[in-house]
Amino acid sequence: MLSLRPQDDRIGHEVEDGIRGDFDMGIIRALVLASAGTAAALFAVPAIAADAATQLPEAAPVPAEAAPAWTFTAEPYFWMAGMKGRVGVRGLSPVDIDVDFSEIFDHIDWSPPPVMLAGEARNGRYALFTDFIYLGLEADGTSPGPLALFSAEANMNTVVWTFGGSYRVVDNGTATLDVLAGGRLWYLDADLTVTGPLAVREASGSKTWVDPIVGVAGNVALGNGFGLHGEADVGGFGLGADIDWQVQGTLQYRYSDSVTLEAGYRYLAVDYDDDDGFVFDIAMQGPIIGARFRF
Repeated sequence: MLSLRPQDDRIGHEVEDGIRGDFDMGIIRALVLASAGTAAALFAVPAIAADAATQLPEAAPVPAEAAPAWTFTAEPYFWMAGMKGRVGVRGLSPVDIDVDFSEIFDHIDWSPPPVMLAGEARNGRYALFTDFIYLGLEADGTSPGPLALFSAEANMNTVVWTFGGSYRVVDNGTATLDVLAGGRLWYLDADLTVTGPLAVREASGSKTWVDPIVGVAGNVALGNGFGLHGEADVGGFGLGADIDWQVQGTLQYRYSDSVTLEAGYRYLAVDYDDDDGFVFDIAMQGPIIGARFRF
């Protein structure tokens, strides 16, 4: 029977203890390495995620709705306006005058020349508008009343300035309709001469007043660049003139994106009188042509 001596038994225990120590150290080293790897991974994940985020394409911003842009138009035009009615200044009875538009070139005072210009500033459905007329006119007529059938002559310098704002209530791509409100300023400087068999009487005077107005304006596209434009307004209401109104219709042709040509007919009437004997009861009417420039 084989038996171990005490020395061999001690050596066996030392070997066993050494093996157990080496095993324990291996476990400790594995745990340390695993802990270090885990910590490194924990620190690396946010960095990798951040780096990955920087590589992702940015989301496209949602475009904001563009605000309507201002557009402007300017329209020089010529209105061959005949004039018919009564004109009176203090000291003389009103005289009747009648100038047909076919004779207008013979009666216009060309010094200074007539000025006729319209314009609009628009932003979406809202717009501001203006229309300025200066016209010097020499007209012959007769004087009723005590000087009935006496000849009369009137030299008149007239300013008509229409201004205001509008709002577009209809815009369907083919037709538009605007409602408008504003005022019309009148200035008249008149020299009257009444000639009779025994005497010549003269009087002169000037007057300025403003009439409130309301109205509508619209457009209809016909195709191939053609369209119709119409407008009408009424005012006065006894605050300035007793009545002040106009209508206008034109055929338009869009020559380019920035130029539109138009031709039509315009009628403008006013009935004004005051306690000082100033009378301007006149209707002006005739063909109108113009060119509208958009920018």
